[in-house]
Amino acid sequence: MIINNIGADFVELKKFIATNMAEAMIKVKNELGSDAIILQTRRVKRGGFLGIGSKVYIEVTAMNEDKQNVPKPSQSRMTIANESSLQLKNELSDIKLALKSVNEKLSSVRRSGNFPEPFEHIHTKLIESGLSFSEATSIVEKTSQSMTPLEARDDEKISRALKMHFYGMVKTQRVAFSVPQKIIFVGPTGVGKTTTLAKIAAMLRIKEKLPLSILTLDTYRIAAAQQLKTYADIMHIPFKVIYTPQEAEEVSSSTNESLILMDTAGRSQKDAMKIEEISAYVRAIKPEMVFLTIDATKKRSDVEDVISHFMSIAPTHIIITKIDETSSLLGIMTSLANSKIPLSFVTNGQNVPEDIMYADELDISTLIVKEVLDK
Repeated sequence: MIINNIGADFVELKKFIATNMAEAMIKVKNELGSDAIILQTRRVKRGGFLGIGSKVYIEVTAMNEDKQNVPKPSQSRMTIANESSLQLKNELSDIKLALKSVNEKLSSVRRSGNFPEPFEHIHTKLIESGLSFSEATSIVEKTSQSMTPLEARDDEKISRALKMHFYGMVKTQRVAFSVPQKIIFVGPTGVGKTTTLAKIAAMLRIKEKLPLSILTLDTYRIAAAQQLKTYADIMHIPFKVIYTPQEAEEVSSSTNESLILMDTAGRSQKDAMKIEEISAYVRAIKPEMVFLTIDATKKRSDVEDVISHFMSIAPTHIIITKIDETSSLLGIMTSLANSKIPLSFVTNGQNVPEDIMYADELDISTLIVKEVLDK
């Protein structure tokens, strides 16, 4: 028996040995009373010689104390569990904060000095051009690891290595125009669809001598229809304004001896209802090609948003406009590469019909490398 003196109260701890639990509980009750508290129960071996012939007994540790001074086991365990849970949450919170701080410091280190020059400059330019930190890091690591330290000092070798990485990143496709054929132009507002259509019409009329018709579905902007009619009159191309999907289907189906180019009203990618209006025209007309026209001056996230929302119209090709007005092509070209939609034309000015070219005539990788290496 062990006796601990706590103030004026005595706490009595005692161990009981029995052959089974029932016998042990009887002993506890007889000696400590029915208010006794069981603190521990375990199996022990007694007797025998060097462990041979020993028997297993039940050992119970119990105590008898005033209820007001000692909480019940269930209450004690609950209090301890709550305290442990709170402590664990606090520790996890501290760990998360520490990890966040470490990650921020690591990112800071990687952004400034993790790569030897000129690769640190390239890494920074890639991010400025619209790539994510991880995308830029992957490109720089692959490029730098493919070169010897001596090659890494040669600007021309670095340029060639980067060109190899960007070569073919965007799928280009030269469109085969023929008669009869129906082609519709779609895209957001202000990207230059009407002017681009006029450029392609002039190219097909003057260079390829194809019979053409021009339709406009843009009844929202009188100026746009008038602009397109002016181009059509100058080139002696039939022109008509279409007001409904049914009319578009009838007109396009009745013209079997010409290639039909159709303009649409510019629609914000955020306006699902307006995009559905264009979809209704596309379903009625059933064009062979749908050109999605995108502005090169837009940032990458906006371009990806446009492509995502216009996918319901199922564009077959992409046209990039205003490349003469941007200093960075990498972001938009990365978006095109991810979309898997082929790039067919690029425009580089307002002049009709001069400022347009087939995308496969543009050395995209060279332009991107020049952009990245520009100091």
